[in-house]
Amino acid sequence: MLFDTHLHTKFSADSDMLLTDAIQSAEKQNIGLVVTEHLDFDYPGEDLFEFDPIKYMNEYLPYRSDKLYLGIEVGMQEHTLIPSKKFIEKAPFDQIICSIHLLDGEDLYYKSCYKQDKQTTYINYLSAMAKLIAQHDFANILGHIDYICRYAPYSPADITLDEFGEAVDIVWKTVLDKGIVPELNTRRFDNINNIKLLLKLYERYAALGGKYVSLGSDAHTKENIGFKIHEAADFMEQYNLKPVYFVNRQMQLCKS
Repeated sequence: MLFDTHLHTKFSADSDMLLTDAIQSAEKQNIGLVVTEHLDFDYPGEDLFEFDPIKYMNEYLPYRSDKLYLGIEVGMQEHTLIPSKKFIEKAPFDQIICSIHLLDGEDLYYKSCYKQDKQTTYINYLSAMAKLIAQHDFANILGHIDYICRYAPYSPADITLDEFGEAVDIVWKTVLDKGIVPELNTRRFDNINNIKLLLKLYERYAALGGKYVSLGSDAHTKENIGFKIHEAADFMEQYNLKPVYFVNRQMQLCKS
């Protein structure tokens, strides 16, 4: 069974999805789930990307099973590393994704974040990712390497090996050195060009010795649960990359 290892429900500031709706959607698709609510300390703007870990566990533990596990997505910033580490020690999270949503303290969602040219901005982004994932020693998964591509105003917005191969290699080598896995996020799988260019990054990861990936829809609504997960698994098979998820912080292979 494949697992969708990245989704957000009502405990995340940007989602109202009910867990029961997510479970129902997953059951129809015969996939498992790992819930990964947002934790992003010191986030700019009005939204508070924090939640009560005890309340989260108390409410969701009755649903935990061999098809549903309880995790978290931690937003990485250097100055929030220690508070984030203390937070995850408060509850028995099965899986921890660490991701970048901010660059130099600014939200990558907004055009105001992009004050420099693409080359400078993307190098800064990938360099920050490599540095921060090395520091966040509690991570199981590095989230969506292509997050910036969703919102950057450049055309094209993709990360390509021709432009950024050296910086991408540093990210992948850091992931491999730490013994964690990268996520293949299917959020941008609605466009075949996005898919082709993104897969080149994972082909490179495999060439550097990578063996495992997690597959995540990044769903915030029930309609997006499991989005393109089976297609993503088929693509990864081309590079002998095996889909995984985490239970009690231990890697598990998805079984066919």
